[in-house]
Parts: sequence; C-alpha cells; structure tokens
Amino acid sequence: MKKLNRKMLSVTLAAVTALTLAACGTETPESGFDNPLPWGAYEKLEYDVAVYDTSKNASEDKRVKIAGGEMSFVLGESVTNELISFDMDFSVTYDNNADIAGKDAACTDTIVSRTKFEPKSLTTSYMEKTVTLADREGAANNSYRITADYFGTRKAALTYTAAENPTTKTMSLPKDPRHDNEIMFFVARAQNVKNGSSTYFKIVNIFDSFLTGEIAEYGISVGGTSKRNVDVGEWVKDFGIEAVTDKDTQEVSYPVSCVNTSLGINGDNHGPAYYVSYSLVPFKKNDEEHKKIPVRIEYSQYHGSKNYRHTVYTLKSCSFEKATAGTQE
Repeated sequence: MKKLNRKMLSVTLAAVTALTLAACGTETPESGFDNPLPWGAYEKLEYDVAVYDTSKNASEDKRVKIAGGEMSFVLGESVTNELISFDMDFSVTYDNNADIAGKDAACTDTIVSRTKFEPKSLTTSYMEKTVTLADREGAANNSYRITADYFGTRKAALTYTAAENPTTKTMSLPKDPRHDNEIMFFVARAQNVKNGSSTYFKIVNIFDSFLTGEIAEYGISVGGTSKRNVDVGEWVKDFGIEAVTDKDTQEVSYPVSCVNTSLGINGDNHGPAYYVSYSLVPFKKNDEEHKKIPVRIEYSQYHGSKNYRHTVYTLKSCSFEKATAGTQE
C-alpha cells in the first residue's frame, strides 16, 4: 500500500473511496470483451454495504461492524449519441457510539458518480463524481467534486467543495481512448471471467491524476481464483436461480453459483486487491438475461501491513426494467 497510502488525503477519505485502485501501471495488451456484452439495455443493482473494524481481528466471526449503508449501480438510465450511462450512488453511516466507530461516529458520507461510455469499446466519454464527507473533529474535510470530459473539451476539473474558499484546478486529457476508474467492475465483467481465467485492462484515475500532476493510468489484472456459492436471499428465485434443499435439515436456499475474482494493480506497489464474486449462472427476467452480475464485492484497507478495515458490498436486489412514473421497481 506504499503508493496508495501516500496518495490518500485522510483516513476519512480512504474509508469512502474504496472503489478506487492506485499504483504503478505497466504496458500489457488489453484483453477483449464479450460479444454480446453480459448485460442488457438497462440494469439496476442494489447492494447492502457493511464496514468492519479489523484492527484487532480480521476473521469474519470476530471483526466488528462499525458502519452500514447502501450502494447502487444503474446501467443505461439514459442513452444519448450512442453512449450508455452508468450511475453509482453510495452512502454509509457510522455507528453513533464513539467506542465503536471512533471519530467516525454518527458520520454519514456519500459518493455519487455519473459516467457515459461507448457500448462496444467501453471507452469513457464523460465522468463526474461528487464525494461528500461529514466533518470530523481534528481532521480536514476533503469533500470534492471532479469532472472529466474525455471526448469534448478534453479537460478535467477538481474542486475541494468543503474548503473555506473553494478553487478549481484543471488539467488537459489525452486524445487516446480511456476506461475511467468509475466503470472498473463492469470493464472486468465484460471480459472472459471464469475459474482459472486471467484478463487485463487499463483504467484512468482522475483524482490521482490531480495528485500526481499527470495522467494516472493503471493496469488492472483480473484473475478467476475459485468457485463459490453466495447466498443473498430468496428474492433471486424471481431471476431463475434454482432452489437447493439441505439433505439433513431440509432447509431450502437459493445460492448463486459464482466465480471469485481478484482485481488488482499489475505493478510492484500494487496494494490490496478487490475480490469480486461474479455470477456463473445468468439472472433471467421475462425476456432479459444478464450474465456475470457482481454479487459480492470486498475490499480491505491497511496501515502499513496491518489490516484495519474491511468493506463488503452484498447484492440485495436487481431490476432489468426502468421504473415508470407512478410505479416502483
């Protein structure tokens, strides 16, 4: 985590920007994408978020939950000029007991990002992201808004919105096509992900680009490490997931067969990886079939070699149809 820690503005900011990877990139050919891509015209995935204190013990049965929240991925809410939209909304609230959550107690932090990309190459056209952090005692509030126009002005802008006198920094973007960090999990999903697979792509992290003063592009290696069943609830039966009956207890469950993958920087100072469980069986609803849905996402944070925090995103619902006025999904 040497380089990643150097780039983080505060522990608080690190806690809510876990959907970001950073380290040295490398020149390796990018893997191709599925044809057709594994998703349909519209997809909404909603997740429960749990943040754990692992400073005393990182094992699943002994770590301490210090925060909970929600996250959603919405693909295809709007399509303009042959571009697909991808929206991410994230919110987490820490336990109000300072003995549990420390200086984060009772704080709510949010991230909202809006991205547009080409449907075949997944090249990003535009990205905007707003990180809103609660004030913490003794810590600077590093809330910010960032934009990147890859196709139009080819300019990026960063504003620290909680500053007493906010100022905006700008930088030029290269003309080469790029994948923005905000669609990282979907670029990985679009490749040949399976048990034993190994794929590669590059992403641009605009926030890191402002910290370093140059375009920060990182190589991401995706490895299919194992198979697992992930139980996210009975609701998945509505999407074609079959029931399994325990031979001893006769208890019925609906486990989703998944491939575990690791997404990490392909470089020396690579830092910890994300671990994403993509479904091996398609989710089906009416005439829609969506494959390799990210069912569970996990990420650990470190102080040096010490694991101090672990975040888990667990799928709780999905929809393949847009909600119409006066209706709910």
